[in-house]
Amino acid sequence: MTTTRVPVFADGVEERLDRLDEQLGEVVAELRHQRLERERWRELADELAPIAEQAMNMTIAQLASGSFDAGEIAGLVRAVLQDAAAIQAWIGPLRSLAAMADEAGPLATSAVSSLNARLQLLDERGYFAFARQVAGVLDTIVTSFSHEDVKLLGDNIVLILETVKEMTQPEVMGLLGRTALSIRQVQASGTTSVPSTFALLGQMRDPDVRRGLARLLATLRTLGAQPVSGPASPESPNP
Repeated sequence: MTTTRVPVFADGVEERLDRLDEQLGEVVAELRHQRLERERWRELADELAPIAEQAMNMTIAQLASGSFDAGEIAGLVRAVLQDAAAIQAWIGPLRSLAAMADEAGPLATSAVSSLNARLQLLDERGYFAFARQVAGVLDTIVTSFSHEDVKLLGDNIVLILETVKEMTQPEVMGLLGRTALSIRQVQASGTTSVPSTFALLGQMRDPDVRRGLARLLATLRTLGAQPVSGPASPESPNP
């Protein structure tokens, strides 16, 4: 009986094939890694192309003008190569800003148009003309007062505000209004004759005349009183 013998080397074929498969996998991974690196360098080259073109234009301009330094050019190239990673990191945000500017362009145009329309409306209503007149008044006030006048104004600002406060009370404003109306009526009547003493004494029978004369005397008493330091209180004058 004949016995078939399997070659001894057949047992090591599978092991060799496995090692070959692993080596092929490593080669494929290395080739893939090299392809990714080439693609990254290609993208970096595309992004650095405008910068390189600008640098070349500057170099050509410097060479054409005759005022250049080879050391500066070498330093510029060395700085660009050293900062390639930083330049690449800045390119992404710059692209984002450019895209945002493109999107915000119509909004900015609309805002500018709305602002121009609002300013035109204010100009038509006279706001700008009024502001120019107010500026002229302020300029006149500033140029009409010296530094000492402004200092005195600051020292007496409390007294001035108290006086203005008293002047704007309803009874004071009503009295001023009635006085102005009476003066205007007298001027409109055209009476120029001087009343006699008996006519004035006859008017003393009028309660309003006597009340007005009492207030006038009280005012004269206040004007003739000795001045006191500091702002006077509202209760100090006698009625």
